[in-house]
Amino acid sequence: MRHWNNYVLCGMVLAGLMLLGCSGATDGPQRYEVSGSATYKGEPIPFGRILLEPDATQGNTGPGSVAEIKNGWYVTRPNSGHTGGSFRVTIMGTDGSRPASADVDNSLFPPYQTSIVLPEQSSQHDFDVPLQ
Repeated sequence: MRHWNNYVLCGMVLAGLMLLGCSGATDGPQRYEVSGSATYKGEPIPFGRILLEPDATQGNTGPGSVAEIKNGWYVTRPNSGHTGGSFRVTIMGTDGSRPASADVDNSLFPPYQTSIVLPEQSSQHDFDVPLQ
């Protein structure tokens, strides 16, 4: 149940990112794709999501981006990638099963947060969520 509060918070962050520019429109700043592996305790994360939020404290005020994790691999959505610079990253992962009810939590770990600096070009970045 404690993870649901985190998912609500991450849902609000995701909604904010969408309002900031994840519309997929082709106008606006140049977008770049980022992809890579996503693991937890050295194993592929079956299903999840990666949120890239521009880090304004580091001078990045560009749009955010979202990537789905499937079988330990992620890639940002077409025309909705990052613009380069510093990002705060939130990673959520589940076991990939469908919960039997709203009270069942299938998350592998609480939302994990880190930060990265991405180049102004398409690139690969691997994430390994540490044991929490």
